[in-house]
Amino acid sequence: GSFGSDRILRLDTPTFADDDGCLELVKEWIPEGILNICLANPNPSVTSTADGFLADSKRITNIDLLGLQNITTIGEEFLSGCSRLKTVDFRPLENVTCID
Repeated sequence: GSFGSDRILRLDTPTFADDDGCLELVKEWIPEGILNICLANPNPSVTSTADGFLADSKRITNIDLLGLQNITTIGEEFLSGCSRLKTVDFRPLENVTCID
């Protein structure tokens, strides 16, 4: 049978942002067995990602960055060490002007 490849975790992007609009997401928050993540609900108040955003999430194979289309600043180690990540569509990040 399939190894849970259809298990998609949809995350409401604003829920994970602090008062300054910085989005933090760490691998420890992703439940076991989740291979696909969809960052949904882009929000103008969410403008940056914290350092280590989903870094070392070794199980994740797909991530939809749709919810990041208002991001202008990316922190260090963005998706670094995600060794199983397949093709990522980075087009939602077209507004990024700074890598911290």
